[in-house]
Amino acid sequence: MNARTPRPPVTDRWLVVQPHDTVQVRDGRSFDAGTGGIAHSVRPWPSTIAGALTAALGGEDLQSVRGPVLVRETGDGWRPYFPAPKDLHTDPARNDVWRMCLEGGPVAEPGARSDGGAPASATDLHCTEEDGTGGLRLLTLPSGAEGKERTEPCDALLPGRTLHDYLHGDLVVSGGVAPYEELDAVDDPVVPEPRTGIGLDPRTRTVRNGMLYRTTHMRLEQGWAFAAHVTPKPEQQRQVDIGPPDPVQFGGLARMADVDPAPGTDWPRAPARFPGGRVLLYVATPALWPRGWRPDTPPGAELVSAVVGDPLAVASASPKHNGEDFWSKRVLAWAVPPGSIYLLRFPGEEEAAVWAAEHHARALGPPARERMDTAGFGVVLTGVWS
Repeated sequence: MNARTPRPPVTDRWLVVQPHDTVQVRDGRSFDAGTGGIAHSVRPWPSTIAGALTAALGGEDLQSVRGPVLVRETGDGWRPYFPAPKDLHTDPARNDVWRMCLEGGPVAEPGARSDGGAPASATDLHCTEEDGTGGLRLLTLPSGAEGKERTEPCDALLPGRTLHDYLHGDLVVSGGVAPYEELDAVDDPVVPEPRTGIGLDPRTRTVRNGMLYRTTHMRLEQGWAFAAHVTPKPEQQRQVDIGPPDPVQFGGLARMADVDPAPGTDWPRAPARFPGGRVLLYVATPALWPRGWRPDTPPGAELVSAVVGDPLAVASASPKHNGEDFWSKRVLAWAVPPGSIYLLRFPGEEEAAVWAAEHHARALGPPARERMDTAGFGVVLTGVWS
């Protein structure tokens, strides 16, 4: 059965957030000004984008925000870029790119048995129930990459059309190799700028003795911005279409940004067919799930394998300006980074296609905390794997 990926409602819009200057977003870890103190800064979280867009549209919450996505200005709009999937590796010179494959070969069809009589998906003895990976298969580099020095995960950004080919199985086959130039990849345009600051007395606003600290600001290269896919409420529709008239606060230190429509931006399309019921999940925005690194497995499906990057420290709090509300609702959590992938197997192609069509370019729930999914966390894209 061929299942068409539903088009988003016509009311959905992409908006672009263009910072006026550097962006300063803390990752939420404890920090005190003083000798050797370091404030850890990160690129804007989904909740940072959602907060800016909410303020730009009159302070009323949108139905949902999906982003951020890095976008690059073109002659007629904006082109989206996404972190390279974690199963793509390259050599230091970036001559070739390899795609990881399942250790021990392809997954057997449903109901098949391995030589030892156990289900084929449970033959990997490296996985344990204690760490939540019981029964999972390992993804390993193909043999052709073993002789390469310091082969490492690709840390570049891929344009939407390249990620589209990856999701459709047309970029690099599992266990295969391709020229790096075929990725049309670019380096991260978010450039860190180290800064030195000094602590102030909050009452007198005078310098406090010995309170030097270091922090990092993030600056976007010329022609780049952040974008998000928003679903507004009906009363917000006109304002979304024309763009907010005034800049809004974006991140800390009263930094400002413009918000405008983002023509040309879209998610890569999902495949229509999923042979063997096999669905690849690509994590497009940082994900916060109740079980940590592992999302809930869809009913009837099986999680076969995963490649997850280093966790990201994410802080969230109440948007209220009341200090008591802020500290009582402040939460620090560890998020699954964008680019992580999960391999799912459904009982059949039809079940896979229906589930993928419902979840492509949507937040995969349930979220770790209420409203995290509507604030941009955990957006996934669906593809095929072999």
